[in-house]
Amino acid sequence: MKKVLVVCSNGLGSSLMLKSNIQKVCREKGIDATVEHCDLGSAPSMIQDFDLVVTSEGLAGELQGFGVPVVTVVNFISPTEVEEKVLKHLQ
Repeated sequence: MKKVLVVCSNGLGSSLMLKSNIQKVCREKGIDATVEHCDLGSAPSMIQDFDLVVTSEGLAGELQGFGVPVVTVVNFISPTEVEEKVLKHLQ
């Protein structure tokens, strides 16, 4: 099982939407993944426990350097973008 961490500035709206979208796409594609979300301030202490970090382009730089791949998503509600960018790291 892969573990995905979704990070946004406050850990509320956008990360929750993206988390939901990733879970839905993973279910549809039969991929066993656990998806959690958090705010940018909490991410550095959690990031080591995950296989992949998904965030916006604006936050990606602050989440790199921890040894975990960071994927950026522009449209958090686009299943197509999640499939294109996120799933290739989970298969």
